[in-house]
Order: sequence, then C-alpha cells, then structure tokens
Amino acid sequence: MDGLTMKVALTIGALLLIGFLLVVWKVFGKVFKHVVIMLLIGVAGAGFFFYMVYIRYGSASQPASMYKGKHAYMKANGEYIGVVEAEGEDSRRGKVWIIRPAGGYPQKYSKSRVELKDKLEIKPEPTPTPTPAPESKPASDKPESKPASDKAHKKKKN
Repeated sequence: MDGLTMKVALTIGALLLIGFLLVVWKVFGKVFKHVVIMLLIGVAGAGFFFYMVYIRYGSASQPASMYKGKHAYMKANGEYIGVVEAEGEDSRRGKVWIIRPAGGYPQKYSKSRVELKDKLEIKPEPTPTPTPAPESKPASDKPESKPASDKAHKKKKN
C-alpha cells in the first residue's frame, strides 16, 4: 500500500469509529454516567485492596518461614517449649522465635536461648531408683550408755 491509500483507509476507519461511538452514545447515553461511576469505584476498591494486601501488610513479599513447624527446646536444660509459629524482632530481646506451647498461647523466646529440631524428641521419664530397705542391726552385747546429762551430773558430784 502506498501512502495515499493508507491515509484514506485510516480516515475511513476513524469516521466509522466516530459514527459507532455516536450511535452508542445515543442509545446508552443515559446509563453511560452510571457505568463510568461504577468503573471509578471499582478501580478505587481494587487500588485499596492492592495497597492493604500487598504493600501495607506485605503478604505477597514475605515468604513463609522455613522454620515454621519445627520443635523448640531450651539450650540451657533441653526442656521442650513448643512448636515454632513465626520469627520476629522484639525491642527488648532482639531477634525472637514466636513459639506456641502445647495447649497455650504463643510466646516470644530469644533466638540465642532456643534450639530447633525437626522431630519431637520424647525424653523417657526418669525411673526412680529403689532405695535399699533399712537393715535390722543385731543387738549389741554392750550395756547401754547413760545419757549425757547423767554423765555431766556425776562429774559435778566428784
């Protein structure tokens, strides 16, 4: 196509488009205002949703913690604490694990005090060692000694 044919084709296309828009305006002119208002409200709602979900709270930007679901133990005594739910930062403790003990509410523990393991290790209950029964001693042949108060009394007399 040469330049003149292209210009004629574009002009005819533009005139057809303008004619089509005029027909649409005449038929749907009364509801056009409402459609525009609904589109504006929809765009505002989508923008608000995008801001709250992705920017303000960052749910899309924060991947799930790879430590979630691991079992936490105290480093000092090996005591089981609970299951890790999240990690965070505390103004007092620094970096912390947020751990849910069995049947309780989540609590914060400093990362430096906690050891994480993949599996729950159940410690066996310590079995009490039986104490030996007191042995009965045979009666001695020695006469019983007198109480100390009697000995002190005799010394005073002498």
